[in-house]
Amino acid sequence: MAARAGPEGEQPPPASLPWLSGGAAAWAVGTMLQFLLGFTLGNVVGMYLAQNYDIPNIAKKLEDFKKDVEAKKKPPNDKS
Repeated sequence: MAARAGPEGEQPPPASLPWLSGGAAAWAVGTMLQFLLGFTLGNVVGMYLAQNYDIPNIAKKLEDFKKDVEAKKKPPNDKS
């Protein structure tokens, strides 16, 4: 289907983002693609590692560490 011509036979301007010039648009698209590629690759590697290796539960280890620190605290001295 051909685009409709204007009153003098001119083609309408292509749809674009007026606030992004050519270089800025290319940078924005490149940045988004880089983010998506890194995000996807990170998720795939994380899923592989979680399924094939015994990854420790960091949250549980942190809670155990907090309990150990609390248990080793000195009781306050009550000298009256």
